Amino acid sequence: MKGLPSLSSLALRTDRQVRARALLIARIAIALYIVELALNLARPHVLPDEPTLSIFYKMPAELSKMPGFSGAYSQLLSMPEAVFWTVLVGIGAAVLLQVLGAVLRPNERRSALLTWLTLGCLFLPFGLISAMVVVGFFPTALACLPSTAFVLLLLYGGVRFGRVPGAALLTAFGWGALIVFGFGRACSGLAFGTVNGYLGKTSGTDITAMLKNTNEMINLVVVHLGILDALAIGAGVALLLLLFRYRVTDTVTGLTLGAAVGLGYSFVESILFIQIYGSLGSALGSSGGFEYWIRQSIGLLGGQVAFGALLGAGFVLAAKSRRRVLVTGLSLLAAGGGSVGAETLSGWISARLASHVTSGGALDTLVVSPFLWLLPQLPFIGLAVALLVVGLRERAPLLRDALDAEAAAGVAITPVELTVLASPAQRFGALASTWRWYGRSSARALHRLQSAQLDLASWHVHKDPDGDPAVTSQGDELRARVMRLKNVVPAVTS
Repeated sequence: MKGLPSLSSLALRTDRQVRARALLIARIAIALYIVELALNLARPHVLPDEPTLSIFYKMPAELSKMPGFSGAYSQLLSMPEAVFWTVLVGIGAAVLLQVLGAVLRPNERRSALLTWLTLGCLFLPFGLISAMVVVGFFPTALACLPSTAFVLLLLYGGVRFGRVPGAALLTAFGWGALIVFGFGRACSGLAFGTVNGYLGKTSGTDITAMLKNTNEMINLVVVHLGILDALAIGAGVALLLLLFRYRVTDTVTGLTLGAAVGLGYSFVESILFIQIYGSLGSALGSSGGFEYWIRQSIGLLGGQVAFGALLGAGFVLAAKSRRRVLVTGLSLLAAGGGSVGAETLSGWISARLASHVTSGGALDTLVVSPFLWLLPQLPFIGLAVALLVVGLRERAPLLRDALDAEAAAGVAITPVELTVLASPAQRFGALASTWRWYGRSSARALHRLQSAQLDLASWHVHKDPDGDPAVTSQGDELRARVMRLKNVVPAVTS
C-alpha cells in the first residue's frame, strides 16, 4: 500500500463525541462479558469436582494424550487461564484510568490519551486468544497469509475513487482478527459451560438424552457465537466509521470496512479449523487441506467477509436513513442470522446428500461440498454484490463534480485528464497505451498519478466538515503530491 497519505492527513476524528461513543461500545461489550461470567458462575454443576468456572476445567488425561486434543481442538472454545486473569486486570486498570480522568479533569489531549488507554485495557486482552492461535500454529498462519493479503489488497485497490485509507483497512482487519475472534471465543467458551451445566443436569445418565442434549448444546452455542460475532463486527465498523468520518463516502466505504473486519476474523478462524481437521481429520471425516480449500480458496469471499460487508453497508445506510434503529437492526439480523443459518443449513443439506455422493471423492471435494457450503450464503453474497454495484454507480456523478471542482481550481487536473479520470474504461485504456508505447515503468508512474488525482477528487467530496483544519490542509498536501508526480510522467500528461 505504497504511496498512502500520512496518518495526519487521514483526518482521524477523535473529538469528545467519538470518544464517548467508543467508551459506550466498550462498556456494553464488557457488560456482556460480565453477564456471561455471572451465568457461568450460577450454572448447575454436573461433575462432582467441577470447578467454579467451566473454563478452569482440565481435560481428562486420556484425551489430552490423544493427538490433536491437546492442541487446536482444546482452543476451539477455550479461554486460557492467563488470558482470563489478564482480562480481569485490564478491566480493573480501565476503571482506575476512568477514575483518574474524573479526578484530574485533564485537558483535551490528555483526555484523549486516557480514553485510548482505557479502550486498550478493555479490548486488547481478548486479542491474546487470537495471538496464541496465530503464534501456536504459525506454519498454518503463513499458509493462509497470501490469500488473505490478496483480498486485503483487493479491498484497498479495487475502488480508486473514495477508497478506504490503508490505515483504516488494516485497523479493520486487526479488529476482526484480534477483538472479534478473541471476544467471541471468550464469551462462547463461558456459554458452552453454562449450557452444558443446565442440559447435563437434565439428561443424567441416560445415553440417548445425553446425545440429544449435546446436539442442542452445539446448536445453541453456534447461535450464541453468531450473534456475538455480528455484534462485535458491528461495533468495530461503527468505531471505524466514527474515527474516519471524513473519509466515509457512501455504502461502498462501509461495505469495504465490514469486509475487512470479517476477513480478519476468517483469517484466525481458518488457522484454527485447518489445524483441527489436520489433527483429527480421520475422526471428523475431513482434512486440513480440504478446510484450506473451502476457507482460503473457493469460499474466501464468503462467510464472515460477506456478512461483514453487509453489516458495514447497512450501518452507512442507517446513518443516512430516518429509521436508523430499524435499518441497524435489520443489518445485524442479516449478518448474525445469515451466519448462523448458513452454518446450520450447509451441514443439514450435506447430511441429506451424504448417501448420494461419495464422501472425499474428487467430485465431492471440488464441487459438491464447496457448493453446499456456499449455497445458503448465495442470497447474502448476491445482496452484497448488488449494494456494491449500486454504490459504484451512485459515485459516478460525485466523481464528475469533484473533478470539475478541482479542474476549475488549478492545474492539478486538466480538462483532458478530467475526461479520462471520469471513466474507468478510459483510465484503463490510458494505462494500456502507456505500457505499450512507453514501457512498464511509465505505466506505473501514470497509475500513481491517476491514483493521486482520484485521491484529490475524493478530498473534494469530504472537505470542509465543520471547517476542520486537518481536512483543509489535506487538500494542499494532495495537490502538491499530484504536481510532483506530474514531473515524473511529462510525456503522458502533456
